[in-house]
Amino acid sequence: MKDLKLLLNEYGLLHKESDILNAAKQSIKMIKEKVKEEEIPLGSSKLGGLPDLPQDWEFPKYKNGFHSFLGQLNLKEVKPYDVENILPSNGILYIFYDVIEQPWGFVEDEGCFKVLYFDGDEKELVRKEYPETTENYHPLPSFKVTFLNILTLPEFPENIELSDEDEENYSEMRYGMIQPSDLEGEYDPAHYMLGYPFSIQNDVFDEFNLNSDEAVLLLQLDSDEEDMGWLWGDSGIIYFGIDKRSLAKKQFGQVQFTLQCF
Repeated sequence: MKDLKLLLNEYGLLHKESDILNAAKQSIKMIKEKVKEEEIPLGSSKLGGLPDLPQDWEFPKYKNGFHSFLGQLNLKEVKPYDVENILPSNGILYIFYDVIEQPWGFVEDEGCFKVLYFDGDEKELVRKEYPETTENYHPLPSFKVTFLNILTLPEFPENIELSDEDEENYSEMRYGMIQPSDLEGEYDPAHYMLGYPFSIQNDVFDEFNLNSDEAVLLLQLDSDEEDMGWLWGDSGIIYFGIDKRSLAKKQFGQVQFTLQCF
């Protein structure tokens, strides 16, 4: 990712550097590396593959079937990148979702996702096979995950006066920061934790009915069809949010979910 000062210069926004830096927040980007499942240590952070669960835990169910496993985040690996010290220091988060039907997270979709948290001895973990496999329901490709600090910006920054030209440049720069693309126009999926959500439709925190002071973007997972085989609606993103108080108490049953797409 380009240095922010270089981006500000590229988009003609150096005269707003101080204001934009004050508006920025630290996020934690997830970097994927394709490896064999057996090469990923038990309990380590990953996307796809098989979950490393305690022996007596099972795949969560939704309606008449089971959830798909999207990934696990070992918070000991994440914590060094938690600049604002928001996340727990230990434990593993497991992310499950109905990949086949892809519910939007409306009231009638209650139970369409599950975020589980384990804070015990990692020696208790076992790599769990899917409870069943079909043509549509099967493990996703497995990727080892490492982390990198990035800056994210609000879609509509407060307390920054921008001309019409500045607004357009700011929007384009923000897209380039969060979803950088290569020379062929292929973008890097915006899988990250914390900071500002990359909202596609309405403000994500508004959908969670959380104000900006109490809202935490626990995780967002972008469409990633080439590597992960998932496409959320029409090139959308799925978001997992929680309020700061629940997060501090490790009450991950309070996590909220929504899907947005173009």
